[in-house]
Amino acid sequence: MRSTLYSPINQKLRQLMNEARRKAGMTQAELAKATGRTQAYISKFEHGHLRLDVEDFLSFCSALKLEPKSIISELNTLPSK
Repeated sequence: MRSTLYSPINQKLRQLMNEARRKAGMTQAELAKATGRTQAYISKFEHGHLRLDVEDFLSFCSALKLEPKSIISELNTLPSK
């Protein structure tokens, strides 16, 4: 069983999205409201207790005014297994 929850790519995604939220000046509660999720969901993601699916990733990017391909590009710089 793969432990993708703690994989380098998921750790980096959490870091990038958390930094983007903070840079945008948004609280977890504000991001939750903008994405239709709960603050607890945002917290669980940021603390590594769950992964984002594609729909949530796109929703987070939209709320944070991020270009999804820029995040993907940064994730592609990680070394592959």
